[in-house]
Amino acid sequence: MISLIVGTHRPGSNSAKVACHVAQVYAALGEPLAVIDLAQFPPDAFSAGAFGQKSAAVEAAANTVLQSSGLVVIAPEYNGSYPGALKAFIDLLPFPIAFERRPVCFVGIAAGEWGGLRTVEHLQGVFGYRNAHVYPDRIFVPGIYSKLGADGSITDTALVGRIERQAAGFIRFVRSLLPAPSIDRTGVCSWSLQPGSAVELLERLSGTGVRALQLHLDPLRESGAAWSGVAQLCAARGVRILSGMMTCLGEDYASLDTIRVTGGVVPDGTWEQNLRNFGANARLAVALGIKLVTLHAGFLPHDESDPAFAKLLARIAAVADLFASHGLSIAFETGQEDAPSLASFMTRLNRANAGVNFDPANMILYDKGDPVAALRTLAPWIRQVHLKDANRTRIPGTWGEEVVVGTGEVDWPSFFRALRDIDFRGHLCFEREAGNQRMADLEAARRFIADLKY
Repeated sequence: MISLIVGTHRPGSNSAKVACHVAQVYAALGEPLAVIDLAQFPPDAFSAGAFGQKSAAVEAAANTVLQSSGLVVIAPEYNGSYPGALKAFIDLLPFPIAFERRPVCFVGIAAGEWGGLRTVEHLQGVFGYRNAHVYPDRIFVPGIYSKLGADGSITDTALVGRIERQAAGFIRFVRSLLPAPSIDRTGVCSWSLQPGSAVELLERLSGTGVRALQLHLDPLRESGAAWSGVAQLCAARGVRILSGMMTCLGEDYASLDTIRVTGGVVPDGTWEQNLRNFGANARLAVALGIKLVTLHAGFLPHDESDPAFAKLLARIAAVADLFASHGLSIAFETGQEDAPSLASFMTRLNRANAGVNFDPANMILYDKGDPVAALRTLAPWIRQVHLKDANRTRIPGTWGEEVVVGTGEVDWPSFFRALRDIDFRGHLCFEREAGNQRMADLEAARRFIADLKY
């Protein structure tokens, strides 16, 4: 998530008008912006007492900044510098983590001929002092009144081109860097909390100490009333939606034999309806701003000469292509085959938007090898990781036992070392599918992982 800061609290400012256009450019590039407009803050947000007791608006904005992969700052020139409200806002943000190793780009505007040059240069000094990564392509806008139409839109085609060029370059810049230290990369799988509605989900999530979600999309599609407004509820509570998940019809996890027959896109009887459901879920993901959706594809045949291999390859390719048509990525969860088999399958699939959702516990539950070795084998395709733990079965042909993270057979220190070695930059989502104290188990998992300092 990239955030845009409108750096003045003047109502109806030209900065806000330019910001509106900038936000549209980023949205068109597939990177919607979270907008922080200082003009929307209450009058007491920058009072002397704000340093002792921050307003709810400042707290919410600070949380947004801390979870932002990059910042776009648009500010006007005031008295040879930038507005005092922006300085006050910066002073109220947590030090030093608000800008520490966080990418930032600038747009300076002015009525005069220097186009916010002094604004941007002063801001660069502040952000540089706070160890931000400053993007070098800056935009200076002189004579701002001559570049805006009566409706506030930008009429200068050269300026439009500069904004589009900066936006495309800044997105690449952000994606090339490691996440800022303050970004919390962990979330909770919504189905782990067994919620019946959006409100219940947010209430239960609050008991885990985690403020991000991988969201199960099927309930939204099937029970719209109970899940209406989930995105707005998440935004109001500062909860990020990291990714989506979907299931296939008729999956029976009663035993390894039943899930082998009924799992994923393998059964012919449910394939057409599953594909229709996937299309609806893809549209939901787009509406929610989700970029990645995961699922279990089903057991993959190991022998490429098996007719089932070609059938499954064609079906998974169709799913990947469906999601690509919506600008989305898809990731298939590990566990039901060993890592070399999945790597071979992904190589044959050859879809840029298709990857792997790596679950170390599933490797143990299905008895499919060492999770750390599998992680290294599948590194080129890993898009997201589930944090789940398990003990291997002692009876061949049966399930292992899922347990609380940190109490099972996953070697978490080695696992996290491997994540660092492969330069994994994605999200890590806690999953708990057993037990009757899910919130407590997930909170314990959060504490355990925090102690590993990954």
